[in-house]
Amino acid sequence: MFLRSRARQGVALLCISHLLAQSATAEAPKLEALFPAGGQIGSSFVLSASGKLESDAHLWTDAPSVFFVPNGKKREWQTTITAEAKPGVYLVHATNADGASEPRWFSVGAFAEIAETEPNDELGKGQPLEKMPVCLNARLDKSGDIDGYTVKLVAGQTLVGMVEAYSIGSGVDMIAHVVDEQGVRVHTASDSRNLDPIIVFKAAKAGTYTVQLAGFAHPPLADVRFAGAATTVYRLHLTGGPAVTQIYPAAVAATGKTEVELIGHNLDPKKLKHSVDAAQIRRDGDIGLITPPGFILPIQTLITAKPATIEKEPNNTKEQVTPMQVGAIAGRISDKADVDRFAITMKKGDKLQARVLSKRLGLPLDALLKIEGPDGKLITSADDQSEQMPDPQAVWTAAVDGAHQVVVEDLFHQGGSDKAYVLEISPPASAYEVTLADAKPITLSAGKTVSVKATVKLLNGFKEPLLVRVANLPAGVHATEVSVPEKGGEVEIKLQAATNAASGGQAISITAWTKAEAAVMQTAKGSLRGESLRGTSLLDSSFQIWLTVK
Repeated sequence: MFLRSRARQGVALLCISHLLAQSATAEAPKLEALFPAGGQIGSSFVLSASGKLESDAHLWTDAPSVFFVPNGKKREWQTTITAEAKPGVYLVHATNADGASEPRWFSVGAFAEIAETEPNDELGKGQPLEKMPVCLNARLDKSGDIDGYTVKLVAGQTLVGMVEAYSIGSGVDMIAHVVDEQGVRVHTASDSRNLDPIIVFKAAKAGTYTVQLAGFAHPPLADVRFAGAATTVYRLHLTGGPAVTQIYPAAVAATGKTEVELIGHNLDPKKLKHSVDAAQIRRDGDIGLITPPGFILPIQTLITAKPATIEKEPNNTKEQVTPMQVGAIAGRISDKADVDRFAITMKKGDKLQARVLSKRLGLPLDALLKIEGPDGKLITSADDQSEQMPDPQAVWTAAVDGAHQVVVEDLFHQGGSDKAYVLEISPPASAYEVTLADAKPITLSAGKTVSVKATVKLLNGFKEPLLVRVANLPAGVHATEVSVPEKGGEVEIKLQAATNAASGGQAISITAWTKAEAAVMQTAKGSLRGESLRGTSLLDSSFQIWLTVK
């Protein structure tokens, strides 16, 4: 009997030791990079992933019509982007039974795609590109790496290139040069709306030119040198043909069709008008993505209730002011002396809100907003709201009857045909917003509880009671709704898993609701960039948080 008990105890100890060993080694995947970090609509290819990814790891994406299927090789997936996919940047998580990685970015594009071929470091020995437009998938794979690509241009032809590196999560601050056949640097491009360069080079003479790319570590390191690693991936979109980089006005109506002007390079002057169908826009709140003929990357636009009106130049002085009413108006700061003035008639006690959108739409205007009373005296002024909200906004109350002037200019008195903006004026609506510190994945063990914190900000005197809830919870997980303090602020939501909750993972969201019968809901956004945020991109925050139950 003693011997049998000892044997059973030995088996039990062996099982416990095995489980403890599994528990000690089990961990969520760590997804460091995808290669290629995107693909063309209607294509299928093998994607590899870098990081700590065992055979049980799966890839999940919020991109409709994009599918990742394991191909039997470690860290590889057969990737299919169907013809129905929409261009843009999407999120990818690596998941297993123990959790999910932080998300990476995956870019769906329209150009034919090829891979970089090394060596292409030496000047005069760059990788030749026989056809454009093209998207190159590449890496700066070692410290000091410089990648070169050669193209043939005719005199007067404009080469346009857009880099995706920072914008798809690579820890690199890229710089681009264009070098001629004699080795003379004829063009340099660095930061654009973020750390990624945009190349616009017009060839003065026909010849073969080399586009060179290198980068510095981001966040910066103490030693300043060209960075590189297997995870330093990028995408280079190049074209010598029609390239649409903006639309004007940068606002389209929420319904119907809006006529806009296409702006860019190598465009046919007879084909600059374009009709944007609101039904075809991919939306994220009040910002939409459009893909007109000749686009390289999707173009952001403000979604407005009615079509925006256009400023009438000249309107630099108080006497030349452009009259306007509540609504949206589009304009440009065309040169360093340009100041745009708009007049709106108010009665004493009226309250209005003005906001300018430019940087948020990927436009280069660093806007300064001023409000002046009928006597010409400054009432208020505003610059950037925050790093997350890089455009100005102001609220003011009329002290007297009369025409108040809304003034838009560039903070550093710079101008150009690309320095466009949308000015939106409206009564300051009572509202609220809810945010998360980040969008990092959450892991919850069966029978346990985990907390998520959200911040609710009440705007323009909002006073309705609010409740915070969790949407799309898996079976076996419960979260009690939480009341928001009367003045807003931070709330803590507790997610509790039943002891028999099934293992698995899915995306959830945090929502805030009014208690009124006609309830209004807002979904919380979490930052994807954190302290590494530099400028704006097509995807800087997310409504979704990945929850794993284990």
